[in-house]
Amino acid sequence: MSADREGHIDVGDRWRDVMRRCPPVLALALLAVPSLIPGVAQANGRFPNAQEFHQGPGANRDLMVVRFTFGLAVSVDRGQRWEYWCEDALQYGDGYDPPLSYAADGTLLVALQDGLVSTRNGCTFRRQPDLEALAVRDLAASPDGRVTWAIALTPSTTPESRVARSTDNGLTFEFIGDRFANTVLETIEVAPSDPQRLYASGTIDGAPVLLRSDDGGRRWGRTAARFDGASGVYVSGVDPRDPDVLYLRATATAAPAEMDAGAAGGSGVLFRSDDGGETLRVLLRTGGPMRGFALSDDGRRVWAGGPRDGAWRVTDGGAPALLSAEPVECLRWSAGVLWACRTFERDGPLLLRGDGEGPFVPVLTAAAITGPPPRCPAGTLNRDICPGRWSVVRTTLLRAAVMDASSDRGAVVEVPRPGDCGCHAGGPASGGARWIASLGVWWAARRRRSGCPR
Repeated sequence: MSADREGHIDVGDRWRDVMRRCPPVLALALLAVPSLIPGVAQANGRFPNAQEFHQGPGANRDLMVVRFTFGLAVSVDRGQRWEYWCEDALQYGDGYDPPLSYAADGTLLVALQDGLVSTRNGCTFRRQPDLEALAVRDLAASPDGRVTWAIALTPSTTPESRVARSTDNGLTFEFIGDRFANTVLETIEVAPSDPQRLYASGTIDGAPVLLRSDDGGRRWGRTAARFDGASGVYVSGVDPRDPDVLYLRATATAAPAEMDAGAAGGSGVLFRSDDGGETLRVLLRTGGPMRGFALSDDGRRVWAGGPRDGAWRVTDGGAPALLSAEPVECLRWSAGVLWACRTFERDGPLLLRGDGEGPFVPVLTAAAITGPPPRCPAGTLNRDICPGRWSVVRTTLLRAAVMDASSDRGAVVEVPRPGDCGCHAGGPASGGARWIASLGVWWAARRRRSGCPR
């Protein structure tokens, strides 16, 4: 395992080191696991969905990324072509949804449960040493991408949150300000008009809290905001013109702690504050989870919604109006365009766009994703590992059958029903015997095809 001059660990070297040390059966098992996953949630044990959209800042507007439940779709030419980056390359496991952010030079930062990885080309992924072994819960960047903020949680029985800042495109991070004992911070946002104004949300001893900093994160204070029983408070945006105006999403009904409005299954609520988070008023309520939020560049319009309620628009703080009945999983305003992740339907659109006033139009379908980037050389994860993963994911998105990624002929593999496997996020390993049997069948088939001695 090697590191460059800045101390970044090369993830490709880490994987190759594992492959050298693991016995052949284990190495093949690691490759086989993605193809032995259950029915409806085939891609990684969950229902496939687009979840988050980002566009690079400034001169890097050609860079776009959509986070799915099965990895990332990335475009380097403003949506003309899309390629697939698998979870293995990005060093996170099935069931985890990493926060993303673009830096000023086009570096993509991916927050992990045990650190952070970054890449500029999709072939070489480097771990960030300053945040290694910490759970990075959220990322936020200034509008030009020159400053990136991260919330990190220490892995201990007594939670402690810290805030870190990078001013060199994620090469280094420095911790600033207070240590938050017994606190789990989940989200952070920067005021576009005042980079010294920061907001962070989370829980203190299990109770929802909103924090504010007026000096770039050196000192923080707890606001007087009250959430009327809502949980999973998520700082969604700060007005581009007025740092005192901010928006927060939450789950209006009871939900587990540390769960944001996008993940919970209850009804959603959108709060607005005009005084820096001291008081809140309800702007919108939804019957289902409020997974999407977007804020226009002039701050006059906000959009919010989810898979049950579609997308709603609020202008100048007035009454909500239904913009679209399309079920959405994310919303983002970027470069004069309203982007939406559409709730998954087989062979349907994954990404939509609009002007914020009229209907959405499809932008990306699963059929348009070309697979892992062919430019990556042998020995890189996106070249060696992701093609096998993609063969399973693509079939999951486009057809009902799951294809055997190890077969040149594309043979169909019998897979257990979702309820049998227990491979969904957070589920118990209840189908161990069946999984092992499937792995044995796969291993035997590989031996026969390759002529390996018994």
